[in-house]
Amino acid sequence: MKIILSILMISCLAIGLACQTAKMSEVDDKEITVGSDGANRITLAGAKKLFDAGNIFIIDTRAAAAYDSEHIKGAVNMPLDAVEARLKEIPTDKKIIAYCS
Repeated sequence: MKIILSILMISCLAIGLACQTAKMSEVDDKEITVGSDGANRITLAGAKKLFDAGNIFIIDTRAAAAYDSEHIKGAVNMPLDAVEARLKEIPTDKKIIAYCS
């Protein structure tokens, strides 16, 4: 799990972790930042808190082969080019974290 969460942190640097809201009661303000591109980013510690609370939906936007090789437990593989077509699969009652490599 530690390796997978490390991958999550690296992914945070690559595209950031997109979260539904900038303020999340489960995490501290210092764990959420807004990147220069306007996308919200979350620290590894903040992501772990949300994961442990069980109220997030994790989207792995990598190709299926990369997902099949290794992914965060519970993540749904939704390659970036398929996200728009699969929007109905994304719950509206959970915080969303998307990552890639």
